[in-house]
Amino acid sequence: MEFYEAIEKRKTTREFSDKAVNVETVKRILEAGNKAPTWDHNRNWQYIVLSTDEEKEYAFDEAKKTADKFDADRYLNIPRPYPVTLGQKMYGYAMPKQFTMLKDAPYVVIPLFKSKELDGEYVSKLNPFATIWCVIENIFLAATAEGLSCSMRIPLNKEHDIVKKKLKVPPTYMIPVFIGIGYANPEEQILEQYKPDVDKQIHWGKWK
Repeated sequence: MEFYEAIEKRKTTREFSDKAVNVETVKRILEAGNKAPTWDHNRNWQYIVLSTDEEKEYAFDEAKKTADKFDADRYLNIPRPYPVTLGQKMYGYAMPKQFTMLKDAPYVVIPLFKSKELDGEYVSKLNPFATIWCVIENIFLAATAEGLSCSMRIPLNKEHDIVKKKLKVPPTYMIPVFIGIGYANPEEQILEQYKPDVDKQIHWGKWK
């Protein structure tokens, strides 16, 4: 698949088909992740890969609790002084699927970056966090090039530490995201999204 075609086709999937995914394909996708730039030149990222229902149910119990208690109808119909935004529509659609979009994926990849804690005092101190997101974007695009799709859940508050403990992640590593990988359900609803005008985003020379 041509690069810009992969960019265009990449989207977050929250419903997967039951079509199996070859484990060698997952390895190729993670190899693409490893090609990302790294701030310390060591590329000391690690990956936990979950494939069974039991593994995913055990790891993502907090995501299930979050999804189960979310009332999409109530959220979308809260009285507002303005029409429901596209972002709110997407949030209302996505929140009830925060567990199933991981459990129903044939594989869930959990990338790990070496850092005991995040320190945002200076932007440069976030280098480990910044570079793992370069890895994650490579994973998304490689999966798209393979004809696959990805779901994405960023651990919420205490969820990070709970999952880290359950999966016996060393204290020197952190979890930025959970990535479901599989074939997208072709019948999944596609919601409208904002399409920014790049000409209005560019500030030549300085912000004017």
